Amino acid sequence: MQTESTNQSLSEWSPDATARLSVSAPSIDAALGGTLQAVLNVARATPVNSGPGTADMQSISAPIRGQGVSFGEVLYEMINDLLAQLDANGAGLTTARLDGVLATDDDGYSAWGAVLGEAGGARPPVGLSMEGTPGVSQTGDGQTTVDVLLARS
Repeated sequence: MQTESTNQSLSEWSPDATARLSVSAPSIDAALGGTLQAVLNVARATPVNSGPGTADMQSISAPIRGQGVSFGEVLYEMINDLLAQLDANGAGLTTARLDGVLATDDDGYSAWGAVLGEAGGARPPVGLSMEGTPGVSQTGDGQTTVDVLLARS
């Protein structure tokens, strides 16, 4: 689903080992997908805006999902799933993919996707977690900005 361009930036790491990731895109789908890829890049110690890995190097697909009353809560669950898959399968996972987002009957959202790459690689070079729920804001024309406070160990 991530076909639109995104703008991603990561602040400098503070003395308390936190940094702010900001992603903006012309739609919610592109912003969520771009954020997932940017978090994966940070965890793999690659430039935040380097994009996904190459398609010919993807032998596994590890599912990720999220559900919540806001896009921030959905993204929080998806990022935690992504980081868990990275811990379980290694840094050979190079591509985060958002496959779908739906509104639920209880006025929330459900989203799903996958992390793709090679299994059995080394542990990720950066131990990563989130500090709180990501902030998601949208303008009337659909422009979406996501802010995530990341912490490394």
